[in-house]
Amino acid sequence: MRIRAISLGLVLIVCITGIAVIFWRQELKYQLPTPVPTDYIPVKVSARVLLPDSFEKNNSYFLHFYNPDCPCSRFNARHLKSLIRSYKDSVRIVVVVSTETDKPKAQKELGQDLLIWVDGKGELAKSCGVYSTPQAAIIDVNGNLFYRGNYNRSRYCTVRASNFAELSLIALLNNQPPPSFGLLSTQSYGCELSANADFELF
Repeated sequence: MRIRAISLGLVLIVCITGIAVIFWRQELKYQLPTPVPTDYIPVKVSARVLLPDSFEKNNSYFLHFYNPDCPCSRFNARHLKSLIRSYKDSVRIVVVVSTETDKPKAQKELGQDLLIWVDGKGELAKSCGVYSTPQAAIIDVNGNLFYRGNYNRSRYCTVRASNFAELSLIALLNNQPPPSFGLLSTQSYGCELSANADFELF
């Protein structure tokens, strides 16, 4: 009887530990800011962004940094699709991924007709000051950073008053100065970037 009770207790401990690990990996860890890389160099608004040569000049760009394996990127997908529907005729929207294998996943999740940039060496992310996903970077027609940061203070993008990326995009399209939202918009939450593939534009 005692052995059975001990066995049952061990099973319960294993189950509870497993649930705790899953909850941490899928939920709790994303409540904390993404660790800042040791070699990270902040990029200020209005700084010149080194865009790839194949990007068309004299265009404003909305760059979406995406990781298909990141739960936060998946939570953000619905909001991003809404932005694409609303602004695709006003600004060039490009999804930026880290690896070649991420491309079909991004197309399946976000749409087949999107431009996908494989930023394998991380040069575009570095130029924008991005080190996590999901993040938005808005580049004006002069190639300067207009906004870099979170989409919303809510991971589900359900608080319209803090739609940081959309409000910045509206300001850009209305020829207004870049808005300032504070730490909630710029402190990264989500998944770290990885860099394993070569550059390619589709």
